[in-house]
Amino acid sequence: MLKFKNKTFKIIQIADTQDSPKVSPDTIELITSALEKEKPDLAVYSGDQIWNKMKFKGDRKKIKNALDALTKPVRDRHIPFTICFGNHDCQVGMSNEEQFEIYKSFDGFIGENVKGIDGCANHCIEICDGDEPKFLLYLIDSHTNSKLGYDCVHENQIQWYRNTRDEYEKKYGRLIPSVVIQHIPLCEVFELLTKVDKRTKNAVRAFRARANEFYILDKTKVGDTGFMKESPADPDENSGEFSAFKEKGEVLGVYFGHDHNNSFNGKVDGIDLGYTQGAGFHVYGPGKDRGVRIIELKKDSTLDTYDLRFRDIVGNKVKEPLRYAFYQIMPTNTFDAVHRAIKIFAALGIAAIIVLLLVFFFG
Repeated sequence: MLKFKNKTFKIIQIADTQDSPKVSPDTIELITSALEKEKPDLAVYSGDQIWNKMKFKGDRKKIKNALDALTKPVRDRHIPFTICFGNHDCQVGMSNEEQFEIYKSFDGFIGENVKGIDGCANHCIEICDGDEPKFLLYLIDSHTNSKLGYDCVHENQIQWYRNTRDEYEKKYGRLIPSVVIQHIPLCEVFELLTKVDKRTKNAVRAFRARANEFYILDKTKVGDTGFMKESPADPDENSGEFSAFKEKGEVLGVYFGHDHNNSFNGKVDGIDLGYTQGAGFHVYGPGKDRGVRIIELKKDSTLDTYDLRFRDIVGNKVKEPLRYAFYQIMPTNTFDAVHRAIKIFAALGIAAIIVLLLVFFFG
C-alpha cells in the first residue's frame, strides 16, 4: 500500500526514454539527478521506454537488460514504480504483454494488468492517508498507431475507469480525487493553444486533420515556463475519454508524454492537462530541456506539478556530445521529415536557377 509520509506524496513521471540496447548515460544521469533532488514516493515510466526493432530484434535478454538499466536508478533507491505503454514499446520485436512479465520480475514494480479490457497495463493504484485512499492514480494504455495517425483509448477502457470510480464512491461514500497518466495526449490539449498566422513567432505547424494550421501556447492558460516545439500528435478520433473524466469532477489532472519537445500544463474545464517532455538522449528531444515531471499530491486533495530539466539539475555538459548533436537535428516525425525535404529541394532548385541565370547572362 502506498501512503502519504507527510503532507505531500510525490510522483515522478519519466516519459519517452525511448532507448536502444545500449542505454544513454545522459538519460540515466537525468533520472538519477531528479530522484536525488526530489526523493519521490512513486515513479511512473509513461510509455516508449524502449524502441528500435533492428537493434533489439525481439531478443529477450537485450530487452530485459535495457529495461533493467532504465529502472535501476529507481530500484536502487527502493522507490516503487509502475509503467504504462506507448506507441513504440511493442516495436522491439516483443509484445507489451511479454515486456510486462519482465517488469514484474523487477523488485519494486507495483504495476498490474487488468484483464478483460483492451491494451496492456491498465490499472489503478491507491495512494492512502491512513487506511483509506486519499488519491487514485489511473494508468491507461493509449495504444499505438491507427490507419492514419494514432489510436485512442477504447470504450471498454473508459467504462473500466467509470466502473472503478463508481465502486470507490460507493465503498467510501465519496469521490476519490484522481490523476491519470497515459502516453498519447487527449485531443482537448488543443484548447491550451491559440491558432495563429504561420509568420507568428514560435508558431508550430500542425498536421493530419489540422494540416497547414499553426499554433502557439495560450499564455493565459499555460505557465510562462512551458514550451511547445512540435505539434501535439493527438488521436485521430476523440473517443470521449476527457468527457468521462469530467462527469463527476474527481479527476484533477491528466499527464502524458509522446511528443518529446513539449512541456506545459494548464486547465481545461477544471482538469489540468500536462505534457511531459522526453527524458531520452538517444532520440530526438528538446536539447538540454529534456526532463521529467513531478506531480505533487497534497492532503487537502489538491495537486501541484512542475518539470525538472537537464540543464538545471545536471548542467550543460553531456557524456555523448556527438550523439547529442545528431539527435538535435533529427526530424520529429514523418511529416516533419517530408517538409524539411521539400524545403531543401526548393532551396536547391532556386540555387540551380540562379546559377543557370548567371551562366546565361555572364557566361
